[in-house]
Amino acid sequence: MPHDLRFREFSPLKIWHHADRLRALAAGQDIAPVTVEVDPVAFCNHRCFWCVDPSHRSVTASRTFLWRLLDELAGFAINGFGVRGIVFKGGGEPTLHPDFSELVQRARMLGFEVGVVTNGSRMLKPGLAEALAQWASYVRVSIDGPTAETHHRIHGSQDLHEIVAGVKRLISLRRTRHPIVGLSFAMDHAMIPVISEAVALGEKLGVDYVLIRPPFFEEVGRASTMSPAQAAELRQALNTVARLYTGPMNVLVDAWIGDAERSTECTSLDPSGRRAYQVGADLPIEHRLGECWASPLLAVVAADGQVYGCCNLRFLDDWSLGRIDYEQGITLADIWASERRHRVLARMHATECIAHCTHPMSRYNEIIKVLRDIEKPHSGFV
Repeated sequence: MPHDLRFREFSPLKIWHHADRLRALAAGQDIAPVTVEVDPVAFCNHRCFWCVDPSHRSVTASRTFLWRLLDELAGFAINGFGVRGIVFKGGGEPTLHPDFSELVQRARMLGFEVGVVTNGSRMLKPGLAEALAQWASYVRVSIDGPTAETHHRIHGSQDLHEIVAGVKRLISLRRTRHPIVGLSFAMDHAMIPVISEAVALGEKLGVDYVLIRPPFFEEVGRASTMSPAQAAELRQALNTVARLYTGPMNVLVDAWIGDAERSTECTSLDPSGRRAYQVGADLPIEHRLGECWASPLLAVVAADGQVYGCCNLRFLDDWSLGRIDYEQGITLADIWASERRHRVLARMHATECIAHCTHPMSRYNEIIKVLRDIEKPHSGFV
């Protein structure tokens, strides 16, 4: 494990930079989120099989709305806690917004750290790579298939060559450590033969990391393309490729295990939890305790102004916290203080949304659970 900047950037323990927020949540206080995900559009030029919103809708957030939202977020604070980072992603391809380059610049000029999650198809658009190289803190490109054939199988597009050229251009424009650039690959059992090619592509392009993981299926309303035994074989293959890699990149593995797979009698299933860092845990803490207190650390604003308390709940009407409508005088602050948000938040605390959960907050929930424990059992030992 490298003891350098790359390690610190990817360490899940960086949440301790927000220790005061964690303690506030443990004490039952409300907070503003550390990170807000903003969807500039709700449509895409690719058709990924396991997309969170495969139907898509022709919604583009207006320039006026996005500029007002960023201005509000710049001053949005609860109990002294303000928003620190903006991630442009969504249930659509964010770079399809006509003002995307300016949007990234404006967010950065307002003091936010800026992340971008993209399919990479627009990277060669004039000015886009330049804007990302200057203003973004990180750019993650969801490629999924490292060859033209496998990329087409998943994304339904014929543009891998342009995506690779765009990533190469972005890397060439960097003058500092940032933006951190990574490639992500959601790969099912059929992709086992090309896992090594995914890593090789990342190294060839000179990116900072490659993330390889199984896809999310039932949590986004999709039927799995793998049997439980195949899923276990896939995880083993992902971990083997990552272990064998000795090059300059970080190769990250997300050891996801879905609920349907976990409920089977598959003897080859290693009971190590959904994610790689939960070694020894048979279930995420949200499953074991039926509690989720970390959800206010993140908020999502969709292109139509709907606000959600978690990225996994995007486009689920029953989990919307409300809709921002600046023309009608409804702001994010109004939604945050609303009775509706507190009702939905109470349901999230009770993990009524567990069927949709991919458990990105498990580590944070474990920390908050410890901080909430007044008795502090066994705390005299390390």
